[in-house]
Amino acid sequence: MNDFTQPKPVKLWRGVIPAMLVPVAASLIYYVVLAETGLAIFMYGMAKVFLVVWPVGASWLWEKNLLKFGQLDVKKHLKALPLGVLTGGIIAALIVGTFKFSPWSSYIQQFSGQVLGKAEDMKILDFYVPFAIFISLGHSLLEEYYWRWYVYGRLRKLVGPTTAYLGAGLAFAAHHYVVLGCFFPIWLAAILGTTVALGGGLWCWMFGRQQSLAGCWVSHILVDGAIFYVGYNLIS
Repeated sequence: MNDFTQPKPVKLWRGVIPAMLVPVAASLIYYVVLAETGLAIFMYGMAKVFLVVWPVGASWLWEKNLLKFGQLDVKKHLKALPLGVLTGGIIAALIVGTFKFSPWSSYIQQFSGQVLGKAEDMKILDFYVPFAIFISLGHSLLEEYYWRWYVYGRLRKLVGPTTAYLGAGLAFAAHHYVVLGCFFPIWLAAILGTTVALGGGLWCWMFGRQQSLAGCWVSHILVDGAIFYVGYNLIS
């Protein structure tokens, strides 16, 4: 996916600002305002449609670009994979290790009721494993396209590298703060959400360095898989 023009900064901001704010606003609606209602699932679906549509629409409307796919550079994407496996593997091991073997294990298990209740509210309890596979494989790619390629990709044209990493990472983490706050105390949700922001910043750095989403995606898959593994143990 390539950018073919250099639009004025104000036009890029018109696309980036909503992209950074809408997901967290949507999460407040479907996880808090409409929690335990049928509309929550509908709003969740609409939020995911937004992730697909907005980068395409904003690129066309304000950048006069349509997404075009040039010749696939297989070697470039393959070279990005080892770092993805390494970073994802380390983070996944830390997540599982913390849950299984650290002093935090018994404390985290105290929140199994909240996790179970939310799984029931979202109607995923009976097909948790297929849902986990879909999110880990498919949704992670969608988020890499949205947060790394679009949000970070535009921010780095508008601000310095450090600010772009920070802004894209925090925007990516914002809706995770909301979701985590539905399961855990505010202080723990803040800590966990900040780790998400750091992960988002890492994936932005990887994308900027490798010019490929392949490594970020693999890393994201492994991390999501570890999170769903912990979730499965909490609801079992």
